[in-house]
Amino acid sequence: MRILASLILRKLKDVEKIEKYVKMLHPNKIELDISKMVMSEDFERFIPLLAVELEDLLSDRVEYIRVSKTLEKNIIERLLNLIDYLNVEKLILDHVDELEKMVSIVDEASLYGVKVIWRVRKDLTPEEAAEIANELTPHKLRICIDVSSKRSIRDFVRQVLGLGGYIEVIYLDNKSTEMRGLPIFCTEGRINYVKVFKILRCVGYERDLVLKYRSSYYDSYMRDIQLAESIISSVGSQVVDNRTKRLVESVLREMMNL
Repeated sequence: MRILASLILRKLKDVEKIEKYVKMLHPNKIELDISKMVMSEDFERFIPLLAVELEDLLSDRVEYIRVSKTLEKNIIERLLNLIDYLNVEKLILDHVDELEKMVSIVDEASLYGVKVIWRVRKDLTPEEAAEIANELTPHKLRICIDVSSKRSIRDFVRQVLGLGGYIEVIYLDNKSTEMRGLPIFCTEGRINYVKVFKILRCVGYERDLVLKYRSSYYDSYMRDIQLAESIISSVGSQVVDNRTKRLVESVLREMMNL
């Protein structure tokens, strides 16, 4: 499992603000969330300048570009041009309800060598995912999910088991009773991430994890990545505990109606 960090770019002048975090996270790759910029009226006008600014700053550091908005075709085309210029090969988008539109976006992205990863709704079933995957053929359905949107650890296990073959990215952040976007090891957080890492080991998840914190917590990224890597390595060097196994097996039996 690789662990990355997500940085938000809201406007052009924020490039300088995220520079210190890009340097702090070296050599780890990052996700760049440009949702606010893409939806700005000035996005098309600023694309050339933005491309130059990001090329100088990022220098092959971006693994994913993320846009958490529904986009029109003309914006998709300009976005893909920007991504192509930056040599980024993975674009994360919000799930689109219209299958025809999803197919169109994936087809367009493939012309640029870009893989689209969809942020799906939290109640997507394995049957619905299989239907979408069939419609996207010959392209592969790739999705991302996030831990803290789940009501419980059992719900998270259920989604990972049901959609595991499609999952490319899992977002990690913690939540209190009042907010999300907290560091995963925050003392106010309600999610036990040691347990989450054990579950991911137990189900054999080996793809990417992305920490997605509020900007006020960016300073916690490097420390949390190092600690998470240490925990995952430790879990991987021993047999997963019986309690975690029983949880996964119990959810699996539930799903199979046994």
